[in-house]
Formats: sequence, structure tokens, C-alpha cells
Amino acid sequence: MKNVFIHLKFIEERDTTYPTLLELVDAAVKMTDMIKRSGNEDLMAPYDLVRLRQVLRYRALYEITTGSFLPEIAMYLYNPQKFIGGFYARHDSFRTRIDDCEHFLSGLINYYNYTYRQA
Repeated sequence: MKNVFIHLKFIEERDTTYPTLLELVDAAVKMTDMIKRSGNEDLMAPYDLVRLRQVLRYRALYEITTGSFLPEIAMYLYNPQKFIGGFYARHDSFRTRIDDCEHFLSGLINYYNYTYRQA
């Protein structure tokens, strides 16, 4: 918990896509919910859990809007159909690497599954 809250301002203000940050916040939100369910809510007293969830949502939307090859971005590439739906690091000349894509997908899928698919 200290790790995510020490870096929360950096995570919130990061102006480039950084998919591992979304994974970190995903894990922190899941952890806080597990701690609450275990009856140890007092452990969460020093932390602003509302802000944590706000940063989670913001970061997920930011990753989609600034790090995914939407058709409007892909149309500038040599073979746009090949890139649509993929992910890139804009701060690194629109670089696309498999490990970046894995982190993007991991963070976004976990966000979606945990936020929208909970029973």
C-alpha cells in the first residue's frame, strides 16, 4: 500500500502511457477490497481509498486514449489495418513491443474485469 500511495501523485500526473502503473493501481484496489472483506478496515485508515479509485479510473481511460492505436492514429502508418487495436509508447516514437502490449492488456483487462464484471 505504501508503494502505490507514495507514487500516487506521479501515477496521476504521468503524461505518457505507462501500463505498469495501471497494473499497480489495479492490484492496490483489489488488495484494499480484500482487506475490507477480512474485517481489517482499520489498516486502511491512513489511506485515501476514494482517490485511489479515482486514479484507477483516470489511468485506465488515459491508457486507452493515449496509448492505443485507434483508427485515427493508425491511419498515418504504412499499413494501418495491422496496427488498429494495438498499443504504443508515444514518448518513444510510437514504439510497439510485445511486452508493452502485454502490460497494456493486463492492466486494462484487470480493470474491466474487476470494475465491471464483479458479481
